Amino acid sequence: MSIRYAVSLLTDPDFTARAYRSRQLICGQYACWAAEMHMVHMPLSDYFSLDTDAHPDAEAQLALELERLAERYRRVSPRFPLFNRGISVTRPSEADGNIWLDFSPEVVNESLYRLQSMAADLLERSPAVGGQRRAFSADFPPQITLLSHASLPDSVFDGALEFARSVTDELKVSQITRAWRLALTRFESNAAGDDWSGGRWAADLQWRAIGSYSL
Repeated sequence: MSIRYAVSLLTDPDFTARAYRSRQLICGQYACWAAEMHMVHMPLSDYFSLDTDAHPDAEAQLALELERLAERYRRVSPRFPLFNRGISVTRPSEADGNIWLDFSPEVVNESLYRLQSMAADLLERSPAVGGQRRAFSADFPPQITLLSHASLPDSVFDGALEFARSVTDELKVSQITRAWRLALTRFESNAAGDDWSGGRWAADLQWRAIGSYSL
C-alpha cells in the first residue's frame, strides 16, 4: 500500500454542496471517476510522503502544527472570501482532460495566497515530509476539480465542457464563497505505487481525514 498526504482548503458547506452535486453529475455523465475519488476541496499542496520510520509521531505532529497555523490565521483573516471565475480546463492530451472551478484571481487574493505559502513553508520545515512543495502559479492554480484525468475524444470532451458549464449554472454554483476549514488528509493506493502523478491512484484511492481546523 502506497501512502501519501495532502493539505487542502475546504469551502463553506453551502458552496461545497452545490460543487459536489455538480461534480457528481459531470463525472457520472462521462463515466470518469478520478475527481469523485476525493472530497470537494482546494489542494494547497501536492501529495507528499511522511517518513514515519524515522519520525514515528510525524502524522500527529503535522496535524498539531496545521491546527496552530489555522488558529493563527483565524485571528488575522477569519473566513476570508474566495472568488471563482467559473469553469477552466487543462487538456494536455486526449488521455488527460480536466475541468475545474478556477479560483485564480485577476488581482491576487492575498489571504488565500498567504495561507498556501504558510502551509508550503510548514511542510518545507518538517524533516519528515518528502516530495515537492509548490506555490500557487499558472501550473498550480487554486482550483476545485469537477472532472479530472478524463480520457475522452475531443468531441466528447467538448460536450463535457458545455455540460459542466450548464450544470454549474443550473445548480447556481456561486462565484463567491468563504474559506471554512484547513484539512489534512491521508491517502492510500496500491495502483499508484511510488508514482502519484497522472491520476495513477484513481483505480483504488482511499482517503481518511486526519484533521480539520476552523478558519
